[in-house]
Order: sequence, then C-alpha cells, then structure tokens
Amino acid sequence: MSTPSSNPFADSSNPDPGQLRAVAITDHVPVKLSTTAANYLAWKTYFYLLFREYNLRDHVDGTADLLACDADWLAIDATIIRWLFLTVSPDIFKTVVWEGDDARTVWGKINGLFTNNKLQRVVFLQQEFFGTPQGDQTLDAYCLRLKAISDEL
Repeated sequence: MSTPSSNPFADSSNPDPGQLRAVAITDHVPVKLSTTAANYLAWKTYFYLLFREYNLRDHVDGTADLLACDADWLAIDATIIRWLFLTVSPDIFKTVVWEGDDARTVWGKINGLFTNNKLQRVVFLQQEFFGTPQGDQTLDAYCLRLKAISDEL
C-alpha cells in the first residue's frame, strides 16, 4: 500500500502552475542570498532541492526546448523568476533584473555573480574569514559563522 506523497506534482511530469504559485518559497529556501553574507552555497543547495522536488530542473538547466513552451510552461517560469527575486537581496535584484528574461537566464545571472569572479570572491571570503571577530558571540555561533565562510571558499 502506498502512502500519499507530500509533493502535489509527483503524479505528473508537468506541475500545475496554480499549485506551484501557492508554494511558500521561504519554507523551501530559508536563505536570503546576499553579496555580503557567505550564504551562496546554502541558497543554491536549497534551490537545487526545490527544483528536484517539483521536477523543475529543465527550467534552469537548459534541457528544455524553449520553442515548444506553452502557457503553463511560461507561467511556471514566471513563478520561478519570482521565487529567485524574493530570495535575493535588493542589490542582487537590481543587478540581475531585466524585462523578458526567462528563469534559466535569471538563474545564470545570479550564479554568475558568485562564480564568474572566483579569484575576487576568494579574496573577499578570505578577508572575511580572517577578519571575523568573535565579539560577544558564543563559541558555537562563532565557529558556525567561520564554517559558513569556509564552505563558501
């Protein structure tokens, strides 16, 4: 006997755009991506899990034939773009927003901010790592902060 799936799209390879719009993005991606916080890896990992869970990878990985897209595809694509915009800081939003972009383009722009300038990013993160004071943080909180920075490195 099978148990009902918690994924409302599990029985279909094409999610219903209306149900997808109702997904609370902050429940799935509880990270606000910022250029000043070392949280890119966590943000990207949450989105990869979300894309896998709801069968949406083809919207961002380039495997879809964009010429064959229908109204449902475009609605889902718009929802993904909205999710991306809602989970990034205002400075990232201002950098990547452009009318007419699809989800794959927006995903690529955001990821490019953190991967295209690897050397500069490494230098920035190393400075942050070595310059992070413990201050009044507990030792656990301080170590978790250093771990997050080292994960980004």
